[in-house]
Amino acid sequence: MPRWGVYCLANDAVLDWTLAFLESLRTYNRSTELIVIPFDERIDRLGAIAPTYDFTLLDMPELFNALDGIGRTLHPEQPVGEKVFRKFAAFYGPFDHFLFLDSDIVVLTALEPLMKRLLESQADFIFFDTSPEWVYADPAFQQHMEREYGSRSFGAGAFISRKGFIGIDELSAAQRERERLKQVFPVGVYDQPYMNYVVDMKRANVAASYDIIPELNRGTWAAEPVDIPAKRLRRLGVSPVTRGGRILPFLHWAGFRCDYRIPNIDFFLHFRLQAERSWLGRMRCRYRFRPRARLRVWPNRPGGPRTGDTKLGDHLAQ
Repeated sequence: MPRWGVYCLANDAVLDWTLAFLESLRTYNRSTELIVIPFDERIDRLGAIAPTYDFTLLDMPELFNALDGIGRTLHPEQPVGEKVFRKFAAFYGPFDHFLFLDSDIVVLTALEPLMKRLLESQADFIFFDTSPEWVYADPAFQQHMEREYGSRSFGAGAFISRKGFIGIDELSAAQRERERLKQVFPVGVYDQPYMNYVVDMKRANVAASYDIIPELNRGTWAAEPVDIPAKRLRRLGVSPVTRGGRILPFLHWAGFRCDYRIPNIDFFLHFRLQAERSWLGRMRCRYRFRPRARLRVWPNRPGGPRTGDTKLGDHLAQ
């Protein structure tokens, strides 16, 4: 199997998300290679924990400058829109094939067997979630892209692809069409519509993970109910985490700020608390996310303030 690994986009502003992500990844994948793409220059605290979680920070300043320039042109005066295009650096990094995961994710399974089965499909691009409302806002244009290009309207927070699949020249071509695309893209969503558009225009072999592996759930959004309570994760040899009887490889809090209101918070806290090495640190962290007066604010139900990946992006830019 070609060299593969995981990329994540993060900075010090989303350290709570990132610590839960790192703890979950290393719980099930101790030796998986991980490279973190810096969202911006605020990475002092992130760099300090790199030895603990065995990851490296991607250092490609020229590429970052080029991607920042594209983001700045597409979303002027919006720092999130400028920096979030660094996600595309995954297509230029050292991995032949890779799994990209946003930092507001907790991993719930061993990834190597999953990657092996998914890569056997020979697909150019594999996604885990769909979110049509946050890709093409114009229904007529969406139907055109589905009819002519086989658009799948995938979520850009978790995907599998290969090195070189998307190039700067293709992003630049979409950049030149920005005035036209603004009319059909949703407001306040940055990288996801452009990634869909570029992939659609390539007429590539795009596949859903759950079509390749039928036992996977059709989506990983954390706002929907999960079959087992998070406390089951403490037991060694626990059966896979499922939703409706189908395996959840991870949970993704797309569209939520990292606070006490997030749904399925016990799954987040299970891993976030593991990152605290002292009893006092765990108590402080627990109170921040589970103060008694707030316990009933979010029942475990579908729905919530989903806005693509903008909440994570807003937090990254703070």
